[in-house]
Amino acid sequence: MNLQSVFTANGAGIFILLIMHYTSRSKILRTRTEDRLFSIMMLGVMLGCLMEAFSYALDGHVFTGARAMNYAANTYLFTANLLLPFCVLMYVDLNFGGSMERIKKNYRPQIAVGVALLIVNVINFFVPLTFYITDMNVYERRPIGYVYYAVILYYCISSLLVTRRYEKENGAKAFVSIRMFLIPILIGAGLQFMFYGLSLAWLAAAIGLTGLYMMQMKEMAYIDPLAGIYNRQYLNRIMSSWIGGNRRFAGVMIDVDYFKSINDRFGHSEGDQALKDVTDMLKAARKENEWIFRFAGDEFIVLKLNPPEDGMTSYMNRVEEELDRFNSGDRPYRIGLSYGMAIYDSGDMDSFMKEMDSRMYEMKAEHHREAGLI
Repeated sequence: MNLQSVFTANGAGIFILLIMHYTSRSKILRTRTEDRLFSIMMLGVMLGCLMEAFSYALDGHVFTGARAMNYAANTYLFTANLLLPFCVLMYVDLNFGGSMERIKKNYRPQIAVGVALLIVNVINFFVPLTFYITDMNVYERRPIGYVYYAVILYYCISSLLVTRRYEKENGAKAFVSIRMFLIPILIGAGLQFMFYGLSLAWLAAAIGLTGLYMMQMKEMAYIDPLAGIYNRQYLNRIMSSWIGGNRRFAGVMIDVDYFKSINDRFGHSEGDQALKDVTDMLKAARKENEWIFRFAGDEFIVLKLNPPEDGMTSYMNRVEEELDRFNSGDRPYRIGLSYGMAIYDSGDMDSFMKEMDSRMYEMKAEHHREAGLI
């Protein structure tokens, strides 16, 4: 065992993550669950690098408390080895529009396997199943310890399957390229599995998180900073992908009625809040394969891949229920929406957009007539 190489590898991992943590503080949307989870993963991997180096430094040294510290360090490493790939699976699902409720429902086998091995970690303090620390404070790997590598692979495969399913259902490449994380992890963990004494797994995890971070920064270019949903640039990318793939989809263009009067009467900060409220309504009404974009100003577009015959009618019915619920509250103003729907079967993007736009302005004109403004 070469302690210098162990310290160098894990020190490099900590250094990479510290830089990434510092640069991410102002860029990551901390209000999103997935971004808070990413921060937790960064801290967990930093601690993993530290504990890996600490356990190697302790190995074979006998002094008061050394064996207990060695047990504690290796127990953390086994625990983190389980939690990190599962957290990545959660991170991927959340980035694809998932929720904690969906994770609890859809990933019960993965959760059950993880909980079982966490219980094994506790039992290991009393019965050496995964590893053992001898009286001379030397670490020994036990056969059940190899099961953890199989579970890591299981979680990695689950993440790949989630990504592939998302891309198949949505007809577009995922922002989060899970391969950017998995390739260094599998190489590092595989080498450490085959050759005890190498310390590459946690450095590989740090490199993998760097890859995920790069993907996250790419996604940020397509996120509207006020509403926290996709912007017009990503709308064009998605529609181009679907049209190029001859996919059938529906869309609805939505405009906030009398938005200028909200700004004029209550100020721009209240206007911004109104846009966030509309975004929340659109998101609350959303189901699978429905994508929400801020198009421009107070206009939004929602797309649905492989829509039913009524296109976006069911979706807008749900939006109107959310709107009624909002307007029954105690806000000093009411929000109204005008919208126009269209279904794309063939043709070009401009024709599809013009059809939604013209139908939206027909409804807006009708609302103005009803209010006596025309």
